[in-house]
Amino acid sequence: MAQTVLAAAIPGGGPVLELGAGTGPVTKALIDAGCPPDQIIVVEQDRDLCRTLERRLTGVRVLQGNALAMGDIRQRAQIRSVSVVLSGLPMRIIAPVAAARCYTAAFALMPPGGSIIQYTYGFRSPVDAEEMPELQATFVGRELRNVPPMGIWSYRLTRGLVNGHARSGEWTRRTAPGAAPAP
Repeated sequence: MAQTVLAAAIPGGGPVLELGAGTGPVTKALIDAGCPPDQIIVVEQDRDLCRTLERRLTGVRVLQGNALAMGDIRQRAQIRSVSVVLSGLPMRIIAPVAAARCYTAAFALMPPGGSIIQYTYGFRSPVDAEEMPELQATFVGRELRNVPPMGIWSYRLTRGLVNGHARSGEWTRRTAPGAAPAP
């Protein structure tokens, strides 16, 4: 998984951003794969987990906050750009509107062509294609060494967007000239 994240990173785009770091095993794998700790920002909601991450992963920037409110975190932490986003958020149980807002904010942090690498413990894409048709989902593979095994998905914005995404933070479907906008 760490190799997938590092391969998707846009050179010069900024640090790696990890959403939902938990106790940090994936973050540690990124470091072990060669990502310098000072080039990793993690967002974790739980205060105790943040303290654990700070102790275990010296040099990693740990931000406490709700990753679904990425726009607020971006402003507070003054994050200008990231090279790739890694998400361990349980997207299957997150309301589609909240998931779309989170992904929109994540894509706004990356240069064009950026990727969100999402892992899941299920067998299908954790992001609903009908709710976010602007995403190109690619199944990367399964990490069988993890218990339980995790599926790895890569998401990129398709070309069917108008200016990438709406300013409001909601997805914008491209419509034909003269057609009514999508709901």
